[in-house]
Amino acid sequence: MACDIGRRTFVLGLVAAASAVGTTATAQPILTKAAGVAELGQSAKALCLLGTSWVLVDEDGTTHPTTGLEGANVLDVAADARGVLAVGSRPAPPFTEATIWQSADGVAWHEVMRLTGTNTEFTGVGFGPGTAMALGSGLTEERAPARTIAARRVPNGWTEIPVTGLEQTAEHAITTLSGNRSGWVAAAITQDGTTLYRSPDGSTWSAVDRGQLEDTAVQGILLEGNGGIRWVANAIGGSAAITGTVGAGRQPVAVPENAHVVGAVWTRRGPLSYWLVDGRLVTAGI
Repeated sequence: MACDIGRRTFVLGLVAAASAVGTTATAQPILTKAAGVAELGQSAKALCLLGTSWVLVDEDGTTHPTTGLEGANVLDVAADARGVLAVGSRPAPPFTEATIWQSADGVAWHEVMRLTGTNTEFTGVGFGPGTAMALGSGLTEERAPARTIAARRVPNGWTEIPVTGLEQTAEHAITTLSGNRSGWVAAAITQDGTTLYRSPDGSTWSAVDRGQLEDTAVQGILLEGNGGIRWVANAIGGSAAITGTVGAGRQPVAVPENAHVVGAVWTRRGPLSYWLVDGRLVTAGI
């Protein structure tokens, strides 16, 4: 793909696919898109589009049809002990409305928030200090990011919150979000690379020291217990699969050269990255 902001659909975890190579299973159906991956129960599962229907994909490639996501544009998923969250948008021609869904099992979904009457989309979701939150963009008529939007889970549902330090332009889009007890880290892409941002509360953000990652489209962030930030991405120039830790360089990921990053997740086997390769999910240690 060309190295311009049109790559947003690529870095937001939604990549068109075709035939088959190495996979998580030998008889896996061809997937057309992958929204993200999260650990649910004792294993990692990916939320993917099979034709026009969203399915939950097990580590062995088994697919489970979902309900409640019909017609949705899902862009990211995250899970904790209570269940799974997904974010994206619902069509509201001529615009889209940012939406958050919740599920106990990753199969049966229901809406918990929609920004009705707006032209918006959520693009990152995560669990952090005592709560969950989502980040996204208010969009122009041309669907370019114009401002950052954010929502936080509260005892009686979800509420929008103000954001500073993540001011957006038409060439600056949030791609993923991760959190832990210490706070939040988000990735934002431009046509030149990714910048990582940190926040203690999800509202006030600042750039991560040494978090300017040139020629990278980051789509997965893993926060380490020692404060390290591990990331996984495609290179903007050439789309090579790469991973790294902030302040410690980068290296290639052992996946086919046409692999498109879906995300990363902590598993019992350690940190795993997920990739979409010709319609199949591929995993690799990072």
